[in-house]
Amino acid sequence: MRKSALSFIFIFIFALSLSLSYSAEKSPYKIGVNFELTGPWAEITKTLRNAMVLEVERINQRGGINGKPLELIFEDNGFEAGRAAANMTKFTKDPEVFLVVGPFEDTLQATTRAIAEREKITNIIVCPSNRVLREMKQRWAFNIAHNDIIVSEKLVDLSLARKYKKILVFHAAHPLAQTLAEYYKRFGEEKGLKVFISPETHKHTDIDMTPQLIKMKPIIEKEKIDAFYACTSGPPGPIVCKNFRALGIKIPILGTHAFGFGFIIALGGEAMEGVEFPGAKPVVFDQLDENDPAKSINIEFDKRWRERYGTPSDQIAGYGHDIIGLIEDSIKRVKGKVTRETFRDALENTKGFKGTHGLYSFGPAEHDGLSKKDLVFVRIEGGKFKRIRFPGFE
Repeated sequence: MRKSALSFIFIFIFALSLSLSYSAEKSPYKIGVNFELTGPWAEITKTLRNAMVLEVERINQRGGINGKPLELIFEDNGFEAGRAAANMTKFTKDPEVFLVVGPFEDTLQATTRAIAEREKITNIIVCPSNRVLREMKQRWAFNIAHNDIIVSEKLVDLSLARKYKKILVFHAAHPLAQTLAEYYKRFGEEKGLKVFISPETHKHTDIDMTPQLIKMKPIIEKEKIDAFYACTSGPPGPIVCKNFRALGIKIPILGTHAFGFGFIIALGGEAMEGVEFPGAKPVVFDQLDENDPAKSINIEFDKRWRERYGTPSDQIAGYGHDIIGLIEDSIKRVKGKVTRETFRDALENTKGFKGTHGLYSFGPAEHDGLSKKDLVFVRIEGGKFKRIRFPGFE
């Protein structure tokens, strides 16, 4: 009787250990997501969230990665640095979370990057890096959007193609916009342009920039400015354009790559007509060359996006698609157990990953994945985004 009881206990313990082992093997890969789900960027991050969810569901329906599903854990930072830091810290304390995506906005990323370095966890940030952040040479932070250098270089190419000589820059009062303005001036003047950076700036929360723009009219008239560069992103972009046109100023308007966000035309209306900018490939994916890998990837993603959400995909949705794709690709290349360290190493060794935005490549000295080749020239015409070409400047 006693021997029988001992045998039963042994079998029970053995079965339990097998069950726990199986559960551990099938436990999900947990990804923390630290987004501005409320506040001025809420609509943009909602699109990002929807794209990431769509891609994770697709992967999980196929059996996951290595037989394990992906799990997204969302936290809202409310566009507040303190909450973004608290969310990041919370994720780092969960040993099952092996990376954190977000925040989206430029002004929040410095804090989360610092926490990522201290806690040794990968932080994939959507907003582009800027000069100050790159100088930190951080090991654990990666940016997936086109950075300030390549956007500025592409915009200089556009300015030269249009034969502009004098350009006035009106930038937002945040680090990315400031470095975009500085690089545009530096690269432009190296190519013979004369670039004036206005001392006037604006905030993301400004709803009328007319007072600042009125102060710029004298220099536009005195210097015979050829083009006006609205160096900003989000809702301020179309607001600047509407205020600018309302003052009767007719010179061409240039924008940043953020002018490719889906809501820009709707917010700016007729004032957006003729605005040109260096755009991301998802903005005009149907107009890409047939041999561009991004075209077929965007077509397939747009079909699934429309079936799920009933609207066209856009630049922001493309970022969400590519983030999950990069995560999947990196996990598959990990040899052995996926840990925070092994995942980081795999992501850093990404070479030529094909996404909606182009080809992503990282390296020890390069944590911005895209290049200038992953941008195209775009013009807003007839209420739509249109790809424009300039031989010798592509």
